[in-house]
This record gives sequence, structure tokens and C-alpha cells, in this order.
Amino acid sequence: MRLGIVGGGAWGCALAHVFSQNHEVLVFDRDPQKVKLINSSIYPADRTLKIDRRVRATESLDELLEFAEVIFISVPTQAVREVLKNFPPEFNKPVINTAKGVEIKSFKTLSEVVSEILPRAEYFVLSGPSFAREVVCGKPTAVVLAGFNHELGKELQKTLNVPKFRIYWNDDVKGVELGGALKNVMAIAVGICDGMEMGHNARSALITRGLKEMAFLGENLGAKRETFYGLSGLGDLVLTATGDLSRNRRFGLAIGRGKKIPHALREIGTVEGYHTVKAVFNLSQKMGLELPITETVYRVLYENFPLEEAMKNLLNRTPKEE
Repeated sequence: MRLGIVGGGAWGCALAHVFSQNHEVLVFDRDPQKVKLINSSIYPADRTLKIDRRVRATESLDELLEFAEVIFISVPTQAVREVLKNFPPEFNKPVINTAKGVEIKSFKTLSEVVSEILPRAEYFVLSGPSFAREVVCGKPTAVVLAGFNHELGKELQKTLNVPKFRIYWNDDVKGVELGGALKNVMAIAVGICDGMEMGHNARSALITRGLKEMAFLGENLGAKRETFYGLSGLGDLVLTATGDLSRNRRFGLAIGRGKKIPHALREIGTVEGYHTVKAVFNLSQKMGLELPITETVYRVLYENFPLEEAMKNLLNRTPKEE
């Protein structure tokens, strides 16, 4: 199959590398320098990670759209809308989104964004616990593919699956999307907790209660609760909240250790959870939902709420049934 990947960042290159074992892969990126480097390294931070030389790159989106039978969207969530505006409106090939976030202002998931801009495209989302570096190194990885077209989705699952990159199928698109987005908020919370050296007990409690908060919001938005206990929810949450390759966790760690937010963002780069928490908090206020961890992270990041006071408020909440 001919696969096109929009975005030559770490994850886009990792997918290109793993899929090039069985397919022709072309990567599009607007940065000419990045396109030149795409066959030599996964991303600038680690020049030792080589991606398969069969992966080709282009600076022309038109070339990519003409070449590919299936398109992967692998750019930051807040950039997806602008990227899709460059697609022809009649575009009708399968689109597989790999971004893990929601639009800040609209709180639309990317399935809603794609259906709005490209109504004829078949939408799928690929999510789950996966660090780009480990995928390129050939470490075993399991992810989940979700979509509205069950028959085509199962076909894609079979075609894209490789021994060390195992793909499971799920028909709960909203649940898979929300799991990938909301776990970033919880990973920031856990990072802050660890940065403040509050201990492993506190970390475990945050992960557990964070998962419940994710499932609670997901159900209220029409997702299935059980989806959040799978790869795109629990699996991704554990990885992102505890793995030091996670940018959301590293961002939380920096904040917990006293670093200023703008400095941490500049140092780490794209932190999806920083944007997602704003959208989730605003939505929860409109819906009248109680999301204590989300609210705490929001107030710390956007209202300069003191960390010690924030943690104290969480710990002093009235105990409830689990």
C-alpha cells in the first residue's frame, strides 16, 4: 500500500519507519531542512536514531495527496485544521489521525474537525501507549485503531499490523480520541506531583483518580467507559504519566520543581496537555461537571495558583465513595 504521512516530526517519522517494512511511504513536511534529514534521524534531539532509507520525503503536499492511498495526519492538534484546509474539499481517501488533543476554542475532537472540512474522507484515529524513540528502536508496541467504517477499519488493521507494532481495533472513536487527549492533562498533574517529591503513593493515587476523571468526562461526552480501561486510556495514561520520554510528564516535572511555565514550554516544545486542559476546564464549567484534577492543573498553569495550595486543596477535598 502507498502511505502518506503529513508531518515529519518524531511520531510521523516513527510511523514512516515501522510501516516502510511492508509499504511504500512518503512523508510531507514544510520544513526543507527536516525533509533533507528525514532519512538520517528521527528528530534533532537524537541523531543516532536512523529511520529506514526506503522512506521518502517531499515538500509538496500535492505530491503526497496524489501518491498516497491512505493519509496519516501527524502534526500537533492545534495545527490540524490549518493543514486540512490545504486538502481539496472532495478528498475521499482514508485519513488516520495520530494527534492526541482537542481544539482549544471549540473542544472539538479531530473526528469532528475532519468531518467538517473533509466530509467525504473516511476517518480513523490511531492512539495508544507509544514513544516514537522506542518504535524506531524496534521495541514491542501495541496501539488501537478506531473508526466509523468497521469493514475498512479491519482491513487497515490487518494491512498495517506488523509483529512489533501490534494494532487492535475499537469502534468507539470518541473514547479513543478523548483517552489520548485527556491522559496528557493527568500526566502533567503526575509530573507536578513527582517534581514536588510527593512520593510514589501520591503518584499512584493521581493516576487512579485521574483515570476515573477521564472516564467520567468521556461518558458525559458520549464515549464508552470501558474504552478508558484499554490501550488508549489506561495504557497511554500509565506510559505518559511515568515515562520520562513523555513531554507532558517532563513539563509537569519542570513546573513542580519551580520552573516558570513559559521557560518550560520553550525548553520542551509541543505539550499537548497544556492546551487540552484549558479546553477541558472551560467545557466542564459549561456542563457543570466536577473535574478536580483538571481544575487544579488549569489553575496552576493559567491562573498562577500556588503549587502547595493547589495540592492542599486536592488533599482536603471531602472523601467520597470510590
